[in-house]
Amino acid sequence: MMAKTPDGMYPPYQTPQAYQAPPVHFPAAPYDTPRFRRRLPIMLLLPFVLFAALFFGGSYLISPEPDIEVQPDIGFASVGERDVLLVPYERHGPRGMFQLMFQDMFQVRLAAVDTATGDVLWDSRLSDDLIWEASVLASGERYTYLATDSGLVVLDLADGSTVAEGKGVEGLGDGFVAARWAYRYDPDSRRVMAMSGTGGVLAIALDSATATPADPQTSAVWASALSERERADIPPGTKPAAGVRDGQVALRERPGGAPGQVLVRTAPGGEQSQVGDLAFHGAGLVVDGTAAAGHSSDHVLVVHSRNVNDKDRSISAVSLATGAVTGSVPIDSHTFSRTATRADGTTAVGVGSTVVLMAPDGRLTARPVGASDFFGNVS
Repeated sequence: MMAKTPDGMYPPYQTPQAYQAPPVHFPAAPYDTPRFRRRLPIMLLLPFVLFAALFFGGSYLISPEPDIEVQPDIGFASVGERDVLLVPYERHGPRGMFQLMFQDMFQVRLAAVDTATGDVLWDSRLSDDLIWEASVLASGERYTYLATDSGLVVLDLADGSTVAEGKGVEGLGDGFVAARWAYRYDPDSRRVMAMSGTGGVLAIALDSATATPADPQTSAVWASALSERERADIPPGTKPAAGVRDGQVALRERPGGAPGQVLVRTAPGGEQSQVGDLAFHGAGLVVDGTAAAGHSSDHVLVVHSRNVNDKDRSISAVSLATGAVTGSVPIDSHTFSRTATRADGTTAVGVGSTVVLMAPDGRLTARPVGASDFFGNVS
């Protein structure tokens, strides 16, 4: 206790309590978890994380890309203000264990690819059957129509969603035919023609998903065309090009037994003339120049070896006026789709996993399809 002043008073404004020593207080220390115990859950999970990374990531890195192949019949359409290619293609095999576990081994898909940029607007799965084909018949402003091995399929051009298919097409019902040969497109009337299981001919106007019976005269014209023997597919191959302005074009052996082949044009009267001096090795005509909507093509597409000693393949556009190559892209496939021609004269042909576009001036552009990410989602 503090002493008083000589006059017997405490210092001013102070009380005895002010000079008492503060109590000593030691707060209880929290329980400290040992570091190894805090790390134990992470250490237990680490082997599983490493295994998953090796199992899924490693298998993805060492696995080849799935096999992509464009099917025979591609088509053109417009989506909004964009010109697009409609490309049915096969995807065989997964890449990595994740895709093997969660993706279908076999798929047939339809991709809408912007012809100007190569962007994929949408990519829809059509089937997971091992052997299954789809052909683009026609497209309106809203819908596109496919003849498939499961019957007619109608898709929305905006997003690739299914509007109707098979017996779900109004007017076909249970009488639909699950075969591609039963469906054709009539450009004159802008209708999709269909053969029913009972032999009746039905018509579906563009941008409609309803089939109505055709009139007797139309039925008589289309009944023979909508048959299995008429719809038999002719595999694309090497053949003379028909429909080129001023006659036909074909490949002939070079004079004098020199290696390679040259392009020869046959005039309507039978006269033949060589087109340019270029020699192509192991060559074949892939597509003829095709007149479309008043436009005449002045080019042909030739598939050939790069040179006499290089067996790698290229596809080249050749001017029929000068014989010069106006565009060329490398290819890694020997399979080709049938060609599709747009109203402006642009021609498209599927080559393996790529669609090659030939502009009216002979320029070539390659548009790949089927690219996917780690999870197998189309990108």
